[in-house]
Amino acid sequence: MPENINQRINELLTQYVNKSISEADFKELFEYLSQTENRHIFDDFMKKSEKETLPDITANHVDWDHMYQQIVENGQEKPKFGLIINIGKKLTIAASLVMMIYLGYQRYRQPEITPHLVSVQKKDLAPGKNKATLKLADGSEIILDDMQNGILTKQGAANISKSDQGTLAYTTEQTSASEKIYINTLSTPRGGHFKLMLPDQTMVWLNAESSITFPTAFNGSERRVKVTGETYFEVSKNRSKPFIVESGAAKVEVLGTHFNVNVYPNEENSAVTLLEGSVKLSRQTHSITLLPGQQAVFNPKNEHTNIIYVDIDNVVDWKNGLFIFENASVPEVMRQIERWYDVDVKYIGQIPGIKFNGALSRSNNVSKLLKLLRAAGNIEFNIHNQTIEVKQISKKP
Repeated sequence: MPENINQRINELLTQYVNKSISEADFKELFEYLSQTENRHIFDDFMKKSEKETLPDITANHVDWDHMYQQIVENGQEKPKFGLIINIGKKLTIAASLVMMIYLGYQRYRQPEITPHLVSVQKKDLAPGKNKATLKLADGSEIILDDMQNGILTKQGAANISKSDQGTLAYTTEQTSASEKIYINTLSTPRGGHFKLMLPDQTMVWLNAESSITFPTAFNGSERRVKVTGETYFEVSKNRSKPFIVESGAAKVEVLGTHFNVNVYPNEENSAVTLLEGSVKLSRQTHSITLLPGQQAVFNPKNEHTNIIYVDIDNVVDWKNGLFIFENASVPEVMRQIERWYDVDVKYIGQIPGIKFNGALSRSNNVSKLLKLLRAAGNIEFNIHNQTIEVKQISKKP
């Protein structure tokens, strides 16, 4: 490739990042990027930008090639697609570049779309935060978000404390087989999440609208808990005492490993994802052993289980403060928003058929998140108190 073309494309990309590109140069940039032989220049530019901006961080949450294909290819008709990238601390200048070019390209290719803004009535909605309720064996409840740090209470041999990092911890003294065991339940509401250290030092992260029921000590031959919603486990190793997670008719058995369990009742499918180690998923009449990187997807109403390989970072990034969407439908995206922002969703007219791919920070107020979704998917959102109305933007006749 002639050096002057390579240089010219880099000049245009730099102008775009610096917001100094003219309309004519913008069109020239897309002429270059629509040619297969020039695509490596775009990729090299992004990688160089990442390295210069944050040399110790890799943008491993975004499939650049897939997103690039969606941006620049304009041959045959494709399914509707929305790209959403949060421009913030987690995703750096390369993500910003893809986001800007995608939105600009959509405007360039689809000038007939009437722009709409998110309408916010009276107030915005804050994101979720550390919020949970601990139910003790006698039925009494402790609202954890209102409690100061330190020891909260004692159940049997377990001291229950809350740390300044927002973790609920169970620490036990030496126990005997005759020690009374109590059953506790930690639950998060919509708009809440929490972290728990079990008596065996297993770490558990609870997403919004989730719960875990567990004993105050694991004195028997196994460690057994029950969960609802979405939970992520880092299980402490103990080969003589397997760790068992129950949810309805499904059971996950491990010795020491990292895995994610998603069993929200309003989702069509449930999923168990293994990050490291080994787990055995048992359902009704059969069981399956998962390998790292595998996800078991199943509908609780039938016995079929599908095993797929997934990007494990995308599965568990909810605990690291990110929404990760991979070919996610509007209802799938909005159900996550319902849980995290404690809102209801109402669809006006037909549900938009667009699919979303990308990453967004869970720390944004809902209006900012909806504006990014609107820009990526040509969807109108209106906020009325605790309800979000969703409507497909119609094209001009």
